[in-house]
Amino acid sequence: MNRLFLFTLLIASFYSYSQDTDEPVRVRYNLPGSPENTDPARGDQGRVFTVKGSPYLNEIHKEGFIVNGAKKTKALLRYNAYYDSFQVLDENKKKSFVAKSPTIKVVLDSTTYQLITYEETVRDKALYYVPNTSNERINGNKREGYFSVLNEGETTLYQKTFKRVPKFKQAEHGYERFEPSAFVTITHYYIKRKHRPAVRIKLSKKEVLFALNNKYDEVRAFIKKNKLKVKTVEEVNQVIAFYDTLN
Repeated sequence: MNRLFLFTLLIASFYSYSQDTDEPVRVRYNLPGSPENTDPARGDQGRVFTVKGSPYLNEIHKEGFIVNGAKKTKALLRYNAYYDSFQVLDENKKKSFVAKSPTIKVVLDSTTYQLITYEETVRDKALYYVPNTSNERINGNKREGYFSVLNEGETTLYQKTFKRVPKFKQAEHGYERFEPSAFVTITHYYIKRKHRPAVRIKLSKKEVLFALNNKYDEVRAFIKKNKLKVKTVEEVNQVIAFYDTLN
C-alpha cells in the first residue's frame, strides 16, 4: 500500500470534505417597514450587500496541527472567524474543513483551539448579523464553537475571537445611501465550569464572581486577601486555580 494512500486514509478522519469555494459573505438588509423574515423567493423587499473584508483571521494558510487523541497531523490551516471553522489546504491546493468534534483540537500560531458549548448572548443578535449555522446550535441559546484555551484545569478560561458584520442603521434622511458593512473583529473571554456551557465575562471582579457564584464568598475573600484587581488573564487564572481547590 503506497504512502500517499496511507496519509490520505489517516487525515480522512480529521477533515470534512464539503466544498469550500471561498465565496464573498453576503447579508440581506430588510428595507424599512419590511418584516424581519423577508424571503427573496417571494419577492419581499430587501437588498443584499457583499461584506467588505475577509472572514479569516489569518488570510494566508499557516502550518499548524490537527490533534485527535494521540494522533497529531501537520496541516496548512486558516481560521474563518465568521463561520467558525478551520480551512485546510492540501498539497493539491484543494480546500476542505476540519471536522467539528469535541475530541479534535487545532493548534495554530502556538494557540490551541477547542470546540466547546457556550451561551450566545442576546446582544450579539441585536448588534450583528449572525451567520445561520444551525448545525452549531444545540438548543435555545447554546451553541458550539472554537475557543482558544488560556489555562489548564477543571474550570477553564477561554478566549474567542469573532468576525462579525454590524447591522445596518436606518438612514435619517431618505436621500442617504446605504454603505456595505465591513467585518469587525471582536474578542471576548469566557469561563467554563465542569458540565456547564461557557459563559461570557469581562475581566473584572464582579463578572468573575458571578461566573463562579457557587463559591462566591470564598472566592471574594481570596480576591480581597490577595489584593487582586482581576483585570488581567493572569489574575483571573489565579482566581480560577483557587476556585478549583474548593471543588
